[in-house]
Amino acid sequence: MLYNMKKLIQLLVIIVLLGGAGLVRAEEPIPYLDLITEIPATSLRGLDTAFSKKAVPWWIGIIASTAVLYHNDEVILRDWQREGRNAGIGNGDNTRPILYIGDIDLLRLPTDTGSFLYFLGDGWMHFGMAGGFYFYGRNNNDNRALNTGLRIAHGMGVSTIFSQFLKRATGRESPYVSTEDKGKWLPFPSFKEYQAKTPSYDAMPSGHVMTATLVFTVIDDAYPEYAVYTRTIGTIWVSALSWQMVNNGVHWASDYPLGIAMGYVFGKAAAQLGKVDSNPAETTASHWMMMPAIQNNSQGVSFTKDF
Repeated sequence: MLYNMKKLIQLLVIIVLLGGAGLVRAEEPIPYLDLITEIPATSLRGLDTAFSKKAVPWWIGIIASTAVLYHNDEVILRDWQREGRNAGIGNGDNTRPILYIGDIDLLRLPTDTGSFLYFLGDGWMHFGMAGGFYFYGRNNNDNRALNTGLRIAHGMGVSTIFSQFLKRATGRESPYVSTEDKGKWLPFPSFKEYQAKTPSYDAMPSGHVMTATLVFTVIDDAYPEYAVYTRTIGTIWVSALSWQMVNNGVHWASDYPLGIAMGYVFGKAAAQLGKVDSNPAETTASHWMMMPAIQNNSQGVSFTKDF
């Protein structure tokens, strides 16, 4: 009996020292070069998950919820903006530039409640969170924290590639520049046109919501013992951000289901960086084909997958 108790205590001590809820292998630091070289592998991993047979019910949910929200976009916009005014938040973007080069704002910081809620989706916030994990891990010899920061940064890069492609492919107007109800759709604008009039083409899907979802997905994967906290905070965070971006006219509610789904899928894919073989399985790669696409005198890339 005493021997068994001693072994149990030793086991508990080992678990605590490993810093997890179970016996997990200590992580090695992710090589910095992998943040770039593993972009194709993470992309294929995300695409394979998104277009697998298991994802079909989720696609039905995404399409159905997007359709319902799209049908009610104008009503939701008016109601949420009225709530914003009644709460004293207003409907404008009151972030203030503090770092800029010429006419280009490099950093805008919030000045009131509304702009703070909007800042929850800012790239500086997400990179700040990634940097927080990275530098804490580096200064405290904590590879789990260090790798979490690197995975967040890697996932942001990968997901941005796909969100930018979809934004340009859909070309939906943001509410505050819309020229018709629910925003006009002008697919595949020229590069120059998109850069000059970005709000007229970049509403769908929401990159802010996508990235916020990705950040908390990576954190949740890295720290499963704190899931009750990360999932609660993440849900409140994304919900507050989503409400505010409709309130200030940056997004329509129907821009969100796809953005959330992309954040989750690419967050899960990025969370595997450093954990799996750097090359995707042959069966995964062989299911995908990348081909050039031409539409309305615009060039792009199309992806096809065999089931």
